[in-house]
Amino acid sequence: MKLKTHLIIFFLTTLVSCGKDGGSKTSDPGIIPNPLSEEETIQGSYRAVLRPLNNHLSGFIPSGMAEIKISGDAFSAKTLLDDDARVIHMQSIHEGVTCPRKEDHDLNQDGLIDIVEAKKASGEVYIPLDSDLNSVEAGSAVYPLGGNYTYIENASFTNLVEDMKMRTNRNLKLTGRVVLVHGVEAATKLPKTVATINGMPKTASIPIACGVLLKEY
Repeated sequence: MKLKTHLIIFFLTTLVSCGKDGGSKTSDPGIIPNPLSEEETIQGSYRAVLRPLNNHLSGFIPSGMAEIKISGDAFSAKTLLDDDARVIHMQSIHEGVTCPRKEDHDLNQDGLIDIVEAKKASGEVYIPLDSDLNSVEAGSAVYPLGGNYTYIENASFTNLVEDMKMRTNRNLKLTGRVVLVHGVEAATKLPKTVATINGMPKTASIPIACGVLLKEY
């Protein structure tokens, strides 16, 4: 009788012990029950060094910097360009992750990278860096005037994310995105092989600088 009693106690103790072990698996500290959303992890600062494209057109080598900062609901964009052309500079963040290179993307071999060739490398426009960043349409394509310019614009991060989701059904992502700047003086001679888009003058659409956004913190 005593032996049976000891066996029963041992069996019950074993069940309780197993139950405790099984329960501990559900509270594994390595499992994150609520990971950060994409909107939360995108907070921070991003920077791209703008290096020249087609710089031999004007005899001046444009260079500069693009910086994006997101803090809470504040979204700010800043671009600096050291150039010598008093022309309007269309500028945008693109979906792609590669700046165009003459050796790879000068498809018609005319010695220039036009806007059509650039888009094959850098993708379509993701965010126009114009006079209103709250949506793609809001800024009406009003861009900064060149001549060593500084561009600074602020927007609501919430508005920008909602606009992005409405247009692309995707969350906003900035790491690795390409920044392109366009525009040379109207008197610049360009070959017939240079393509443009939307009826823009070739001199307004040809790229002059490019950089890739990297997250700093």
